[in-house]
Amino acid sequence: MSLNNNKSNYIGTTVNSPIHQLLPPFVTSCLQQGLHQFDQKMHGFYTSQASILAVESRTSSPVRIPRDNSLQHPQLRCLYPCGEGAGYAGGIVSSAMDGIRAIEQIKSLL
Repeated sequence: MSLNNNKSNYIGTTVNSPIHQLLPPFVTSCLQQGLHQFDQKMHGFYTSQASILAVESRTSSPVRIPRDNSLQHPQLRCLYPCGEGAGYAGGIVSSAMDGIRAIEQIKSLL
C-alpha cells in the first residue's frame, strides 16, 4: 500500500490500496485487461497516476439493451431499459430524463 495518494478532484478521504487485495482475481484480471484495452483507444487513460475510486471509473458501458418505440424491450415486455446502464444516456442528468420518459410511458398504460 502506498502512503501517497494520487491527486484527485474527489472530495473526501481516500486510502491507496492495491485492488487485487480487495477484489477476487477474476474481477481484477478483467479490470486490468479492460483498462489496457481502453488505453489503446484513449491513449494516456491508463497511467501510474490513475486511481479508481470505489467501484466506479470514468468509462461507460458499451452495452445497449434493445427497446422499441414504446420504450419496452422487444421480446421481454414490461421491461423498460433506460439510463446509462442500458445505453440510452451519457450522464446523470440524461439518465434521469430517460428514466422519467420510461415512467411516463408506464403511467400512460395504466
